[in-house]
Amino acid sequence: MLKRPALVVLLSVATIAACTDNPTAPTVTTPPPFPTVNVPLPTTVPGVLGLRMPIDASDAATTAFGLAPFGYHGADHAADGHPGWDVEYRIGGIVRSAAAGTVQSVFADPSVPGRSTVQIEHVVGTHFYRTVYTNLATVSPGIAADAAVLAGQSIGVAGTVSQTVGTTPITYAMTHFQLDDFEYYRNVPNPNAVTPEPFLTPEARSFFERVWSTAVSSTELIEPYASNPRDLRFPASRTWTRVSGDGPAGIRFTRSDARNPNYEYAVLAESGTAVETGTVTLALTARPFPTIDLVAATGRRLGTYDIVSNQMRLSLANAGSSRPVDLGAASYYRTPQ
Repeated sequence: MLKRPALVVLLSVATIAACTDNPTAPTVTTPPPFPTVNVPLPTTVPGVLGLRMPIDASDAATTAFGLAPFGYHGADHAADGHPGWDVEYRIGGIVRSAAAGTVQSVFADPSVPGRSTVQIEHVVGTHFYRTVYTNLATVSPGIAADAAVLAGQSIGVAGTVSQTVGTTPITYAMTHFQLDDFEYYRNVPNPNAVTPEPFLTPEARSFFERVWSTAVSSTELIEPYASNPRDLRFPASRTWTRVSGDGPAGIRFTRSDARNPNYEYAVLAESGTAVETGTVTLALTARPFPTIDLVAATGRRLGTYDIVSNQMRLSLANAGSSRPVDLGAASYYRTPQ
């Protein structure tokens, strides 16, 4: 589960790969239809749990990251992949049960002194699930072992995290939300953990998509989904191909080591040939969009970007020019699921 030290990796300035092509004057482009990403259920065993999000819309926040995805690989989850979602809350925000069930346990969070973890069991027919909520600053009255809970019931208050990103101190609240499916097993830490995404009810799915559309992560150049494979092996690469706009035809990003946040890149011509390589610096807490500096031996170009699952918008200036202030003239890129 992602705790205080791991969040530094998600929010720190990452060095990643850059693109350099010499685009013509940018033109405003119409975005292509947003592609649907289908996430299969982990098993075919009957008994599907319906989940709501563990947060109300009024408690959602994007001071830091919004929502950290399932399966990402970083220093904290280099071998096994992140086994849940980290959900950001406004400070004082209420963590809520994602489904009706019975409290299995309440215990001190082993990673963060003074915080608590709540585990809730959910039974659908003969199918057993568990949801896990960590980093709770307080636990709500009545939340104790063997207590029945309703979907949406208050479990507690999300705990705060304080850290410095670059030279800027920030404080935000978050909880790690995990779904365990006991018909599923993988021989890694948290062996029953599965992504919550395919279990969301239609209403929860609509809310989730709004939250996910504003999330940022230092791993999203190669792990861009809310549900990424936990068994990704490194070195790992992902190629983004332009579908509209004036930017480079394609960009390939590579990470050599799951514990190292740095990336290499290659700008690709229409033929797929690499025409330039370099490094990139991300500023993930920049709002309303994160920024990207594309650094090659020939110079540095400043950009603004946004990634939502398998679609990236990238607005990139020529070397020596100022950073685009928005994504109005961005090129659109896609990547295979």
